[in-house]
Amino acid sequence: MASTKDILTALTSVDGVSSAVCVGRDGFVIDASAAPGADVDAIGAMVSTGLGSAESVGKELGVGGLTQAMMEYKNGVIVMTAIGVDAILAVVAAENSSLGNVRIQVKKRKRDLEAIL
Repeated sequence: MASTKDILTALTSVDGVSSAVCVGRDGFVIDASAAPGADVDAIGAMVSTGLGSAESVGKELGVGGLTQAMMEYKNGVIVMTAIGVDAILAVVAAENSSLGNVRIQVKKRKRDLEAIL
């Protein structure tokens, strides 16, 4: 069975993906495959807060549980998804990435991470 590091490294091999971080709901990093210089501890804390807020919006609006959140910025995209009830996967991709492919790869790797976490 692949390790969390193997799974995250596989995600960063997807064209345009620079970082993949798995964090606990408490914001602490479980594992990461990140671009040089990336502050994964800061990313972990922000991802935990961001996904929690997105889940609250969905609950308040009655649209069901969150499956995936995507935030587009001028120079990139962040895709976040819950891994079970205790963890979150965040992937950082370039603005010119194939977002469809990135989202498909995140869904595939989500299942792999759920199996080992």
